[in-house]
Amino acid sequence: MELFDDLESLISSQDTSTESAAEFLAETGSPSVSIAILDHGSITSKCISTIGGDSETLFQACSISKPVTGMATMRLIQAGKLHLDCKIVQLLPERVISILETPHTKDLLQQITIRHLMSHTSGITIAHFPGYSKDGPDIETVLSGKAPANTLQVKVQGLPGYSLSYSGGGMTVLQIILEAVTGKDFPMLVKELVLDPLGMSRSFYTLQDGERNVATAYLTGYTPCDVQSHVFPEKAAAGLWTTPTDLLKVVRAIQQSLKTDAGTEFLEKEIAREMLEEVQNTMALTWIAPKEPGVAFVHAGSNDPGWECFVMGYADLKSSNGGQKLSEQKAWSDCGISIMTNSAVGLTVWAKVFHAITYLKEWVPLPYVPGGGPFGKIPFRAPGVKIDERWGEWKGSWRDADKELVLESNEDEPVLRFGENVRARLVPAATPSIEYAGNGKSIDLVLEGLEMMVRLGWKDGNRDIEVWYDGMPPRVLHLSRE
Repeated sequence: MELFDDLESLISSQDTSTESAAEFLAETGSPSVSIAILDHGSITSKCISTIGGDSETLFQACSISKPVTGMATMRLIQAGKLHLDCKIVQLLPERVISILETPHTKDLLQQITIRHLMSHTSGITIAHFPGYSKDGPDIETVLSGKAPANTLQVKVQGLPGYSLSYSGGGMTVLQIILEAVTGKDFPMLVKELVLDPLGMSRSFYTLQDGERNVATAYLTGYTPCDVQSHVFPEKAAAGLWTTPTDLLKVVRAIQQSLKTDAGTEFLEKEIAREMLEEVQNTMALTWIAPKEPGVAFVHAGSNDPGWECFVMGYADLKSSNGGQKLSEQKAWSDCGISIMTNSAVGLTVWAKVFHAITYLKEWVPLPYVPGGGPFGKIPFRAPGVKIDERWGEWKGSWRDADKELVLESNEDEPVLRFGENVRARLVPAATPSIEYAGNGKSIDLVLEGLEMMVRLGWKDGNRDIEVWYDGMPPRVLHLSRE
């Protein structure tokens, strides 16, 4: 547990007015932050909280429910009970088809496949389901959009296979297909195909009677929501209760499946490889898995009224997909992180914690993944770390459109000047550096007191300053040198 001690020490050092890491994380946005770390096959975990809880406390997995559904689907494909290119109209009950189709989209519906549903390229509507404060309607009522459903009708609005359009509605259609193919209700089929084989003993779609070790949703680090949680009839898309440890069992199963064809893997190697092959815009089959640089697969999640979470696993996606093996050091291979929060503003919290863990472990940073990663979220400060003396090579005036920023020295320490009199002190950031071929590592510095970071690095062979700004939406921009 030495890593967790180091992590809590780093977090608590951010503000001398707070006494503990838990108090600082609550101030940052979440009363509980449950963390699990997969390190070369071994999982350790801890829950940092001001309101109680431990590593067995249940949180809502939100949209991470989707790749768990994807795992069940790939198991059925492996068993020959489904095919990725099966047309969904061949698998859906007629009454469901009649809900989904319109006179204008009947022919398009005929073209949609399981692959389209899993890669969010089906053209089917409804990105996000808000859930229900009490028992929700049945799944076909949800699809219809009729009362008491709180979302519009699920229908085709785009061309199948044409473009990425994130679709909880499509995943709900997949839920019905899996039930039709297996003849079992969704929680039971996922339990048999995924949860039980992987030993996910703290994962449920319906909370058990008498279950008390359950997190409560909060609006901030201090204010609870009006209800403890929402109910999601859209189980495949957003309905799983679990822990970070159980989510990393899913990650570990994929990593192990990619390695060998011994016949004892959770998924056959080719099935696992296909699941992580990018289809469009970083999206693979229910996982976000950018083929460049091909180092990780991830998914984030957000549920109303107050849940935010993230899971990722490192994997050499280049060689697993038939490409050239990654040349980087593989100290991070077969590793991963999962972080779950019970707050509507928990994204900033888990992103900062994620940066800190990869910094402490010296693991490779994640690439940019739209809507699915911590990129653009500002790391914690790294206490007691000396700034790389090379920073002076970036001194001078830099420009973003009509705005000038000047990197200069104040008593031998770097500051960023904006205008004539505004200067922000720069301090080391707790995030892994980027390695530039032939030029060394980036120098990452947080603007003290602000949610901004500068990365001193290189672009196209020239020195470059990359600015991260955690606004709405988060921005990452490159300055030009004057």
